[in-house]
Amino acid sequence: MPTSSQEDPARFPDLAEFMSGWFHQDFDINGDTLEEVVGAFRREVQEDYAQQLRLDIDRFLASAEGDLDERFQQMFQPDIIPTAFRPTTREFLEAIRSELSTAD
Repeated sequence: MPTSSQEDPARFPDLAEFMSGWFHQDFDINGDTLEEVVGAFRREVQEDYAQQLRLDIDRFLASAEGDLDERFQQMFQPDIIPTAFRPTTREFLEAIRSELSTAD
């Protein structure tokens, strides 16, 4: 539960929606890897939405104070463990951002 308006996931609406819609407990229906899931996402959305998600990721990473892993868990309450995909939550988010930039 957010402790202040600063910790409100509504500050990052596209990232919150992406996490709940694509990296949920049944994420593997879209692929087994981060790259496959992001690729499926890209095939379903327009470029401007992907750009907004990249901006949300950038803003979240730039605003992260303290323990990013804990903050991400508290804010987005994901059904997955980001470190199952990359060594850190930061690297998980950076990989998503990178895939959004390079995916067809």
